[in-house]
Amino acid sequence: MPNSSRLIWPDLLRSLSLLAMASFHFGYDLEALGFNPPLPLWWPDYARVIAATFLILVGVSLWLAHGRGRRWRGFWTREAAIVAGAIAVTVVTYIAMPGFYVYFGILHSIAVCSLLAMACLRLPAIVTILLGLLALAMPYLFAMPQMNAPWLWWIGLSTRWRAAMDFVPVFPWLGWVLVGLGSAKLADATGVLRRDLPHTGALQRMTFIGRHSLAFYLIHQPVIYGSLALIAWMR
Repeated sequence: MPNSSRLIWPDLLRSLSLLAMASFHFGYDLEALGFNPPLPLWWPDYARVIAATFLILVGVSLWLAHGRGRRWRGFWTREAAIVAGAIAVTVVTYIAMPGFYVYFGILHSIAVCSLLAMACLRLPAIVTILLGLLALAMPYLFAMPQMNAPWLWWIGLSTRWRAAMDFVPVFPWLGWVLVGLGSAKLADATGVLRRDLPHTGALQRMTFIGRHSLAFYLIHQPVIYGSLALIAWMR
């Protein structure tokens, strides 16, 4: 049963973001398996908007969980699960697509950015947001060929890097986490953040995916691709 004291709206937004992510992968897989014509030119931008939304929610969730006091045990438990998921994604994609594997995807980014955001937890809200905007601008201001070594790609200040199925470097994506964290601080100060939607049965059911976001992220693409591949094989 869902925790009745847990806010519904963050889980609901997380559910919608994850479903949007699944729709992106569904379209991508349809194209890859030859079911439809090439995807529209804006399809990669759709993925970026989804990733930015999800990372903003990471920042908001960090404040909801730790804004009234850092809960390190819960943080490290969550961090360990994310790191394990990130390693699993890297291993599986390396086996399946060694030339296009995920070496630093969104789970890797969430793990690192969450740790960096925790260091900003007690900064004033405006300062946190300004740091977020600076992080978003970093690749445009400070990218340099000296950062092109493969072991530095994850930072996001390289001028070239190896293509991957999913690549979400610390810069600029840390910026969205900090913007979410700073915005949550402002909203909490005004009392808006902890206002919630009615805890109806329908809304509770709609938050299921958001409450199990890591599990959904790890299984949705294999399920979608595997199902479509089976249909393609049977045609």
